Amino acid sequence: MVGQDIEFAWHYWQVWTEVFEVRYAIPKVGDVGSTTYITEVKYKFPPEFFGTIRWNQQLFTAVPNGTAGPVPWGREIWQIDVVPGYWFTAHTQLKLQYSLEHEHGADRDFDHIFAAQFTVRF
Repeated sequence: MVGQDIEFAWHYWQVWTEVFEVRYAIPKVGDVGSTTYITEVKYKFPPEFFGTIRWNQQLFTAVPNGTAGPVPWGREIWQIDVVPGYWFTAHTQLKLQYSLEHEHGADRDFDHIFAAQFTVRF
């Protein structure tokens, strides 16, 4: 496994990307791999509000499938998140999140996920 992390911040903007690459040797199949990455852009609206957009994706290498040709060994997936947030104090925040997710070959075209998170730091 190899992981990379890149971050950039300028005034009210923050951008970061993480990439993870994994390779496996599977008997009677060969070498397979997966690449997962996330890119996040955050803007801090002064003084307490912030907004985030996040893109996640997981990709798989192909494996032989007899006469059908190579196929991915896992279901490729992507997800986009939209997150508004509010800092009540330096130690408490509330985040709301909407996620749209698509998994290749899944029963449904898209999944819609709603979440709320209250965080206390100490």
